[in-house]
Amino acid sequence: MQLSGTVVYWHDDKGYGFVVCDQTTEKLFFHIRDNTQRNLRPQNGDRLQFSLQQDHKGRNIAAPWQLISANAKTNTNQIAATRSKLKLAGERDIAHTNYIALIFRIIVLVAVILGLLFGKLLYVLPLLYIEASLFTYWLYKADKDAAIARHGSRLTEESLQLFSLIGGWPGAYIAQQKLAHKRSKRSFRREFALVILGNSLLIICLLSPWGQQFLARMAIWA
Repeated sequence: MQLSGTVVYWHDDKGYGFVVCDQTTEKLFFHIRDNTQRNLRPQNGDRLQFSLQQDHKGRNIAAPWQLISANAKTNTNQIAATRSKLKLAGERDIAHTNYIALIFRIIVLVAVILGLLFGKLLYVLPLLYIEASLFTYWLYKADKDAAIARHGSRLTEESLQLFSLIGGWPGAYIAQQKLAHKRSKRSFRREFALVILGNSLLIICLLSPWGQQFLARMAIWA
């Protein structure tokens, strides 16, 4: 089935962009290597005809594709309207992600307090690390998707580091490597290393004799 759409973003130097499908309103990635017209390159506002395929991660992409019209000037209003809708959708997605992140922080705080009071913190910690890692990976993916889509609203680096600090650093490390996100910024990497160090020292302290005594004093309902 042949689909059509309007180019809303094109990075000519790297040879990739995004097209909004007329039939599904989905924003699809497309690459110059899938162009069936080798001598033509698209611009913002151009119209494409394409088929729907999936990349190696199972995401829908426009491939192969071809130009059906090149009317960037006449499509200016259409592009602006489409970009405005996508921006609003991206801002809603980030706001929703921040809301879920807040709820998760509250849940972690309550779990830690209850673990302390009942003397079960060391039993709760492995589960918290697994859940925090999975959640932190999801946050990295959401921020990566927002970066690719060039949304103005993004998750703050402080928020990502905070979830690494509360036990999600294994998930953050995997996300950095697998998603190629936040691994090239040196200042962020330095902060991330300090987060891992601080988190590790905290666990060592809790497992030490002094830490065991502290946990015993806090366990008023044990």
